[in-house]
Amino acid sequence: MKNIIIIFIVSIVITIPARAQKMHNLYGISWELAFPTGNFVKETSFSGGKFEYRHFVKPNFSLGGTISWNNYEEYVEKQTYENANQSAAVTTDNQRFIFNLPVTVDGFYYLGGSHQMFQPYVGIGIGAQYSAQEVYYNIYVTDDNNWGFVARPQIGALVKFSEMNNTRFLIGAGYNYSTNKNESFRIDNFQNFWVSIGVSFVN
Repeated sequence: MKNIIIIFIVSIVITIPARAQKMHNLYGISWELAFPTGNFVKETSFSGGKFEYRHFVKPNFSLGGTISWNNYEEYVEKQTYENANQSAAVTTDNQRFIFNLPVTVDGFYYLGGSHQMFQPYVGIGIGAQYSAQEVYYNIYVTDDNNWGFVARPQIGALVKFSEMNNTRFLIGAGYNYSTNKNESFRIDNFQNFWVSIGVSFVN
């Protein structure tokens, strides 16, 4: 996976510079850090990213889609846990893992023109999120996977490498809210803040 990302970035950077022109399509890849706000995991996810496509229906408005992912991992010291109906309990430490995969349809509004070196935007993505949760208790494991609705409001900016190049730095920050539920782990939804940085190719 790392080799694919490196090849993609290098191929973008060495793209032959082109004359400044109106943007029609954007293809981006980014590294995404996520900061969960729930109680099941609290550790920051440094293992995340996203692929995205945007089509400019107007110079200052685009529609597209994004596939994102985040891996969370956290060790929890010994505690006592009860099952869902409180008929049994166990005292143990555990290792927790969550994998989230939001897939969204996105809309973005851009401030200023595409000729600017720094072009801010605001947007939102709406779609579905697949989530897999695992808890390891010594040699035992409890796991589940589910789907939920997801919304991802966000802000960011496109930053030009140079006046005569069709590549952009792609920076963003936002909030992720999904309705994924897991009764065994007492998860009613999953929420996190995220920041991302990457590169994009426009034509």
